[in-house]
Amino acid sequence: MSASTNGSKNGRVFDGRSFQDVVIRPVPTKSTGHADEQPLIPVPPTTTATPSTSTIFVSIPQFRDGKRCARTLQRLFHHASHPDRVVVGLIEQTDTEHANDDPTCLQEYCALEGYKMGEHKAGVAHKGEKQADWDRVMEECPRLGQMRSVRFHAYAAKGPVYARSFIRKVLGNEEFCMQIDAATDFAQGWDNLAVTQWMMTGNEYAVLSNVPMSDKEREKNGGDSSSVEVPRQCAIKIGSEGVPLFENIADGKAIGLTQPLLSATQSSSFAFAKCHYETNVPHDPFAVQLLETEKFPRFARLWTRGYDVYTPSANIVYRDNAVLHPLHHTTGHGDAGERKWPKNDNERRNAHLRMKVLLDIHHGITGAEASSLAGGGGGGAGGIGSKISAARANLGIYGLGRRRTLAQLLDFAGIALPGRDFAGQRGNDGSGCSDRAWVPYDASISSKANLYDGTGTADDLDPEPIFPLRTLPDATGGQYDHPFAMGNAAWDEMTSAQRKLASGDEFSREGSSSDVPYSAVFLLWIVGLYVWYGTFAAKNINMNRKEVGVRSSYTHHGPRNSARKINATKIPLSERTLKNV
Repeated sequence: MSASTNGSKNGRVFDGRSFQDVVIRPVPTKSTGHADEQPLIPVPPTTTATPSTSTIFVSIPQFRDGKRCARTLQRLFHHASHPDRVVVGLIEQTDTEHANDDPTCLQEYCALEGYKMGEHKAGVAHKGEKQADWDRVMEECPRLGQMRSVRFHAYAAKGPVYARSFIRKVLGNEEFCMQIDAATDFAQGWDNLAVTQWMMTGNEYAVLSNVPMSDKEREKNGGDSSSVEVPRQCAIKIGSEGVPLFENIADGKAIGLTQPLLSATQSSSFAFAKCHYETNVPHDPFAVQLLETEKFPRFARLWTRGYDVYTPSANIVYRDNAVLHPLHHTTGHGDAGERKWPKNDNERRNAHLRMKVLLDIHHGITGAEASSLAGGGGGGAGGIGSKISAARANLGIYGLGRRRTLAQLLDFAGIALPGRDFAGQRGNDGSGCSDRAWVPYDASISSKANLYDGTGTADDLDPEPIFPLRTLPDATGGQYDHPFAMGNAAWDEMTSAQRKLASGDEFSREGSSSDVPYSAVFLLWIVGLYVWYGTFAAKNINMNRKEVGVRSSYTHHGPRNSARKINATKIPLSERTLKNV
């Protein structure tokens, strides 16, 4: 291992084919021609963050993976140097009534900590005692005050991107955000390490991200040593329909890095940044049913809004490959339904088209699809090009930014997208993985500025997410400047009206939760049913017979229109997808 770093003061990178010395390129300068030209450098950190004073929000989505998720929660706090400053946002997708399913992450975590529920008989008659037992566990279980959760049924799951979009419901005023998977292990003192690594970039818009090393590789490499080997993704492939793809497994590695290294890839399994990363580039709730296809488009959104991804010089998190449950098989998602969210080919096709539109890839989009992508207004008129332009503008905050261009991104990554005749596309086999050059931008342009803002092109703009627990300016369109030394203290001072707002959701009610015991809800339901029957049903049953065909006009997703004449105009993509979000 040490031989690989000989002769290189900055470390070495294996790009999938050979080792290359890391080259720290000089920063570019303003081309003014003046002798006093100043280097163009990244925006420096807006706060003097320190590991001991920084709050960290950790988002963890889990799909039927409660046992490994529980181990992740336990390790998260046990391995932190300052566990009191860590807050968890948990997105649970599970089926607690299924005999072969995992328990919830919180239930299993409390059991690991020694607070386990007793055995209870099945049936309605025993729901009260079961709920009382659960309430006792929730009162005694440690660290639950540092966890915020959204839980919905596994049948409502639509993929990992959709799950991560619910972060908007639970993100407070924490300063740093870390995104991980449900099956993760941590370096000792990971919180100190992450903040220190981030500060080393000298970049307010830095994102630390890489494919986590497996726990088996960790053991083979001797654990958390100072001279570490860090996985690094180098190659970028072009998919069958023209969208660039990142592999799930790192094809390269960095050894002996002296500082975080600029990257042209990012991993959804680990990312660490200031929390405006979540508000300025929110996870797209319309990118449902996608796995690989969304990764490069998200990187494009980050990069064009001024964010830079770096491979850390040390391993901060690791991948937990333990098999603790029959659902944790290692062969991937099975067609029999194990660890597989419900398929919806129409939703997946719409989301896939959305990614192509974001990257301005026209190939494979039919005229009818282009019409549905545009809103049907001014942008919907004309040829397919004008319709796709309208559709790109409609993406709004879920589209590209204005700090950098798509052309600059392609040059930075060393790839080419297909033209309208589906020719000319080119991936990157790993070239340039050791010496990426930082690309300057005009920092006076807001990272929230959308590519088509002010052009009048959009005719069906996607709704922006609401972060009800976050009161900092970045959550409402302002520039980020974290003014709170205690971070989450501002959240604790929210008014009762704001807390009431926080219980709502602008996209759906699937993730809503309640602290009311199930037994009380059931009893109130029975009483309400009795009162309703006595008041209306008994004396009006004859009158209502002739109106038996009349239906309520309200459903979960809004006014019911199945009895109305369907409009011949294509429903815009954002509206079609929104109905299922």
